[in-house]
Amino acid sequence: MGSAKKLCNYAEMFNIVGAIFFTAFLAISVYVHPGFNVFSPNQSVSDLGRIGDSKGYIFNAGVIISSIFFFIGFTGYFIHSAEDTFRRLSAAVFFVSLIMFLCIGVFPKGTQYHNFFAISFFLISTIAMFLWCKSEIFHGNKILGILILSLTIASYGIYFNYHILGFAFAELFGGYVIILWMLLFKK
Repeated sequence: MGSAKKLCNYAEMFNIVGAIFFTAFLAISVYVHPGFNVFSPNQSVSDLGRIGDSKGYIFNAGVIISSIFFFIGFTGYFIHSAEDTFRRLSAAVFFVSLIMFLCIGVFPKGTQYHNFFAISFFLISTIAMFLWCKSEIFHGNKILGILILSLTIASYGIYFNYHILGFAFAELFGGYVIILWMLLFKK
């Protein structure tokens, strides 16, 4: 197995572990917050890590730990994608997004900078995904590029209609579209 292929496999492993950590910490956070309602238009996922909440550290730790795994994973993808300008640019832009994701855990809801980091994470991730989709649609797997592009657009449709399905649901849908994209990045 070539070194580039091996590097990409390690990167994929770190992204999978990051996704598992995030999902596990999210599930534990929801469990210890019985009043949390994913379909409420008045609750966001960040409410699980709100400053002053005695159990908020669970969600925030999950965000911080998973972001570290994602950083390591995307370093491998960045190095491996050297031959494709849009994939490399996508990975570089996503590094900035991962800094925003890390800061969501460091600056929980209720702190001055939380909303900036949360909104920036989703917006910058969208830019990274659009760059990747452009590469896939024109130079790779067209169906995969169109699928991720469609899911990304759908996530914004859900977000702008959060009063129907709930704000936290919209965030989770968008967040898991990002995770799906991360796991498909190397394909």
